[in-house]
Amino acid sequence: MRCLLLVILASGFCVPAAGDPVTDEDVKLALIYKITRFVTWPSADNDRGAPFRFCLAEKTIFELAQDRLTGRQIRDRDIEVRLLPDDSVDLSAYCDVFYMARLKKDRVNQYLAAASGQPVLTVSDAPDFAKNGGMIGLSTRSQKVGIRINVAAYESADLVVSSQLLELADLIDDRRSRRK
Repeated sequence: MRCLLLVILASGFCVPAAGDPVTDEDVKLALIYKITRFVTWPSADNDRGAPFRFCLAEKTIFELAQDRLTGRQIRDRDIEVRLLPDDSVDLSAYCDVFYMARLKKDRVNQYLAAASGQPVLTVSDAPDFAKNGGMIGLSTRSQKVGIRINVAAYESADLVVSSQLLELADLIDDRRSRRK
């Protein structure tokens, strides 16, 4: 059932030209694009008219994201795909979503420290990303994409994730379940 829901969630995304294979990165970008529709940022009302900033730190994925996301919108805001400069520390001034694809663990940890407590949705396909403090971890096994969400991480950034998305994901550090 979860796999079917994930396929539905990712459907409707811009796919490669006819004859080009759909890659894991295409699927992950489509999924992140759809996931953002289930997240609310604390400054959402103040950002109307401003671009929705979709950041990446790896050039190859950046180019793919530009191709797939340019011309689309999230929450009535045009998507602006950005390649994060190496020296950028204030991620909240630069990004709404930060997809950390193909980064080494020490680099991921550095970016997670910079994003800590800031209203930036952090997403990665790095192993144990959500377990290690990232907000949304993506995994691919046998052509199936899994979602792991670190509840404490997104709550500390004042982001709100829809219960519909939470039902599809494996939850990590869910303090709400401990309160019951």
